Amino acid sequence: MAIATIVAATLQGILNPNADNVIQPPPKPQPHESQLHLLEVPEELKVQVVIPFLEDKACKWWETISPAIAENGPITWQIFKMEFLKQYYLEKFHLQKLSEFEGFKKTSDMTVIEYTSNFNDHRTYVPTIMADETLKKHRFRKGINSRIQSALAVFKPTNFADLMGAAMSSETDIKRKEEESKHKQPIPG
Repeated sequence: MAIATIVAATLQGILNPNADNVIQPPPKPQPHESQLHLLEVPEELKVQVVIPFLEDKACKWWETISPAIAENGPITWQIFKMEFLKQYYLEKFHLQKLSEFEGFKKTSDMTVIEYTSNFNDHRTYVPTIMADETLKKHRFRKGINSRIQSALAVFKPTNFADLMGAAMSSETDIKRKEEESKHKQPIPG
């Protein structure tokens, strides 16, 4: 019973769109997915775990739409999230989030770790880009400042995690070199 309560509480933001049909920004899915991960819910079971917690209009919507979706194959967590967002959030809001993602860049006061976290927070709004490793790496590189981009120019990562690790290492090296040049003493001549 305790696990069901935890799941219900953590998914409440996604599964209970407000009854007045007032469009609100969707909650960030990451904390909810992190909590499903914490509960060790396998990816292929997330939909089955979440469905019993749908209420009112969301429950009726799912009962109506799920048979048609299931005709195309198994309903994955990504498909469920995408359909849910299409149903409960305006296209204009989605396009606004897409525009934000396209213009998202690492600021000078942001670490690569913070940039990566914010970058990944956009995954709900750009599932096609995030699902394609090449596009995801390209977009990630595009948002990093030019000094880190230059350091990564010769690096050919095989996956996103490798690219992120190399960006973090590059950032550390750049900061170290900056500190060394600040403390460098001129040689008396």
